[in-house]
Amino acid sequence: MTANNLVASKKHNCIWIATDAASYDDHGVVGAIKSKVRAISEWPAVITGRGNTFGLDTAARELTRRASSFDEMIGICYRELPLIVEEFKLDRPFELNLAGWFYGKPMVFFVRTPSEHDSSGMGLQPYLCLPVGPTLFGPWPSDELISAASFVKPDPDDTPENIVRGLCELIKLQRRVPADDGFSRVGGFAELTIVTPNGIDRQILCRWPEDRVGARMPINGEH
Repeated sequence: MTANNLVASKKHNCIWIATDAASYDDHGVVGAIKSKVRAISEWPAVITGRGNTFGLDTAARELTRRASSFDEMIGICYRELPLIVEEFKLDRPFELNLAGWFYGKPMVFFVRTPSEHDSSGMGLQPYLCLPVGPTLFGPWPSDELISAASFVKPDPDDTPENIVRGLCELIKLQRRVPADDGFSRVGGFAELTIVTPNGIDRQILCRWPEDRVGARMPINGEH
């Protein structure tokens, strides 16, 4: 249920990523509130994802270490990620979203380790690192939430201001998407990461000060 939202715009030669910051256990109890963005400033590129935090951090670190560019990392991911999973005993599943410039174009890629769930909705095989188009949003709010908020999905060809506004509105709606137990899994704070060929900028969109380590987040994201 981690909020991961990515917009790669060829028109603006820019990538926007909006993520939440709550890490939690299987029962939804918050274990940490921290950024979920793994920034690679020297390329520049970003790795985010869902699932086991240790797996995400380890895979991001190792893939970055084993490649000299974003192009190379995408090329070796299908081969190196299963080796990383085996070497570091990353048995708990996770997914990676890799965003950067692939042969000069801003692109978003998705890859997952073996599990019954594929949040891309594309039914991709484990370890296949494939482009997912200019946008990737998840979890997607219900039709009722979208209608009530008059929400419009961010468009990569829209103005940068409207893209950021749409991502901010989306992550607030995602906080209200309940898990099976009725509690939210999106919280801590919402972080916006903007990636251009010249570098990476990060800023906080909003905070949820009521979220606390050692406790669950509110039911349905309500205060």
